[in-house]
Amino acid sequence: MKHLIAIALCSILCVLILMMACSAPPNGKTVFIESGCARCHEINGTGGSQAPRLQGLQSKWTPESLEAFLTDPPAYAKDNARLLAYQKKYPTPMPRLEIAPARRKILVQYLLKRYP
Repeated sequence: MKHLIAIALCSILCVLILMMACSAPPNGKTVFIESGCARCHEINGTGGSQAPRLQGLQSKWTPESLEAFLTDPPAYAKDNARLLAYQKKYPTPMPRLEIAPARRKILVQYLLKRYP
């Protein structure tokens, strides 16, 4: 009987793993919201105002530079005059984005497309 229960639990776990692996990747807006970006940055006229508006990003960032910034904003900003000026204007520091690299790439693509 214990073996049957163990086999059933393993089967359920395998099905859940397969479902998660086969599910569609999140879209950029979902990653933006789930990562807490909207707490400080405005999106579609709603959200926070404790950080700069997200507009004109393509003139300021490449996909690689934005991804590097989101990985470790304090380290990236220490040598960047524009970002240091933002730190003075907006006292809430940009936190490290503790998300999987694949989700960060989705977010970067979304931001650069949505806020060119």
